Amino acid sequence: MLRRFRLSLLPTHRFFLLLAVGILAMLLRIGTLNAAVIVNDTWKDGTDIDPSSPVHSEYGLDSDADGDLESAWYQGGDGTLDPVGAGGPQRGKFATPSSASSASWTTYFTPEATPITLANSGDSMKLTWVFTPTNINNGGSNTSQNFRFALVDTPSASRLAANGAPGSAAYTGYSVFVNMSGTLGNSNPFRLERRGVASGDVLSTSGNWTPLSTTGATSGNHGYDNGTQYTLEWTVTRNAASGLDQDVKITGGTLDGDGTAEVAFTDTTPGAFGGFTFDTFTLRPSGATTTAEQFDTSLFKVETNTVTVPEPASLALIGTAASLAVLSRRRHA
Repeated sequence: MLRRFRLSLLPTHRFFLLLAVGILAMLLRIGTLNAAVIVNDTWKDGTDIDPSSPVHSEYGLDSDADGDLESAWYQGGDGTLDPVGAGGPQRGKFATPSSASSASWTTYFTPEATPITLANSGDSMKLTWVFTPTNINNGGSNTSQNFRFALVDTPSASRLAANGAPGSAAYTGYSVFVNMSGTLGNSNPFRLERRGVASGDVLSTSGNWTPLSTTGATSGNHGYDNGTQYTLEWTVTRNAASGLDQDVKITGGTLDGDGTAEVAFTDTTPGAFGGFTFDTFTLRPSGATTTAEQFDTSLFKVETNTVTVPEPASLALIGTAASLAVLSRRRHA
């Protein structure tokens, strides 16, 4: 004769069972993710100061429920940096079209305690910045490399907490020095560089950087156009030989004749000044007269396969389990 068994659990046991189911579901979901988007900002809320110091980045979780994954931005030097309103764009603008002073725009896309570290072969990150310049210096006489941006790790004590230009510090990482003109006028109009000093300013002194490869565009080719949208994509991947594979490109319009300026390079000796750790994206347009008067950013995005972030649905399972447990306790109170 078959006997029927009935599983009877005390309320406390139900609580732990439900909670375990929620956590297990979340872990299973995380295990299926190959990469995580930690910042994906379009300035839907019309602000660029969230989250404030010392957090700096939402790091994959939309804590203010505005639909964006945000990182705070800091403006230094000439002009302003602010969203034009809800939904963006984020506008960096010099004080006048003839300004020869420099501006700096900096964001920390991770909290200080959790930078992106490419510790193993195959670890990678990708940064995307979509921007539209206005009032570009279109003269062929612009031979500068005054449009500069960098992907670095910033020492904790050197992070900005309010608007200002980044100070001198022991930054590690890489930069790209760009000639922004209607006709590319510099002999190296798109050049990848590695940090070359133990300490110093981040982008204002070109001598703080060491060129790594041939240029990713050709002098004399078509450059940048007013009102044209461009996309910077910067991918760094650690390889099996403990080197760092870099692919950095700007696409849009007829840049460099075919719409793309690109450098693909393997740094076989990242060393102390390059490294595998990143938490900062910073830009330095050095004057409207050798870059552009205005830059409108419609997207800033950072993704990596070194971080797993649970999706809201996974987190909701834990919340549901906890809620059911509370109800169960009340019924048995």
